[in-house]
Amino acid sequence: MDNNKSVKKIVSAPLFSRTFGALIDLALTILIGAGMFLGISKIAENMSFVKAYKDDYNQNLVLSGLMEEKEKKLSFYEYNNYEDYQNRFYDFYHGYYAEQTKKSFDVYWFNIFIYGQNDGLNRYQEKELEARPTLIKSIGPTLFTYKLNGSNEPLYEEFAIPKASENGTVEVSTAVKAKLRNYFYVPDADVEGNEIASKYLYIYYYALADLTSLSKLQNDYSRYALFTGTVPLAIAVLVTFTIFFFIIPLCFKNGETLGKKIMHTCLVNKLGYKYSRLQLIPRFLFPTFLIVAVVFILGFSIWSLGIVTFGLLISYLFVLFSKDNKALHDYFAGTLVIDARESTWFKDINEEEKMQKEVDDYVEAVRNNPEADSKDNIIYTNPHFKDRK
Repeated sequence: MDNNKSVKKIVSAPLFSRTFGALIDLALTILIGAGMFLGISKIAENMSFVKAYKDDYNQNLVLSGLMEEKEKKLSFYEYNNYEDYQNRFYDFYHGYYAEQTKKSFDVYWFNIFIYGQNDGLNRYQEKELEARPTLIKSIGPTLFTYKLNGSNEPLYEEFAIPKASENGTVEVSTAVKAKLRNYFYVPDADVEGNEIASKYLYIYYYALADLTSLSKLQNDYSRYALFTGTVPLAIAVLVTFTIFFFIIPLCFKNGETLGKKIMHTCLVNKLGYKYSRLQLIPRFLFPTFLIVAVVFILGFSIWSLGIVTFGLLISYLFVLFSKDNKALHDYFAGTLVIDARESTWFKDINEEEKMQKEVDDYVEAVRNNPEADSKDNIIYTNPHFKDRK
């Protein structure tokens, strides 16, 4: 009986079947999860305490003087000349921003950090001057300069003037006026066609960046984003993963997800016997916990998407190169993904030994008495054992 074949045959799921099964599950999870996320997010947006965060954030944008509300929508101020922008941004820094940061922003500061002029009074450190955006350091000095008094001395405490005005003695051209205005603001529709704005943006952008960096606005924004983005996403991930990777596998005999069922793959334990439903818990919790943790730590962002994608790639590489083609969650749960049509497996070693004995006894009986080989005498039928005689 030593030459008899084993009744157990474990064939790892083909890479094609496993990959497409996973893609099916992933597509279904994303489709249902996206709908759930949007629904939960919409519900959260209409909650009074969440709306309060958004309203407070928008109110501060308006109070700062950088945004105006038109027909219940926030918009930028649009002027035809640079002086209006100059006055608005000076009022913002000298007033609202100074009050929030408890710092002073005078005309001299404005000349240095908005118009990019040199620090003639040596009030600022070199690292502060170097930290200015390229637009201000490089473009500002080509458009603006200090006004000079009768002794050709810079008037540091007055706003810098257009360089093309020749110390304020001539009217600048229409083209120069457009450049001065665009230094402060360029409408979104015109940014791509504007050589400077497409490369360095504009002052309005940097002023808004300063405004939204204030802790007061950041707190409102982060809380609003938490309840409309992070929490709904975490709930959607948890619910969809629970459905597709825990509840559905519990409903099938061999732990199949919908993708595995379609591609004819299933689960066994690491010894090649029927998996235990308890193994679904670590198999489900391992990726789910990591994804939800990433979402809560990094929020709904490109970083969280990148980390999750990287994790999936690493797990797939384990499938490609590891023994028995096991993914990370297979190692964690002690499972194998096998080809359901090509494999034969048992509940445990006792069931395998019992069946092995019955088959071996039958094969031995046929060897001793070929006439005993009839359909009525076959104890165990399996396509893998049709050549047992």
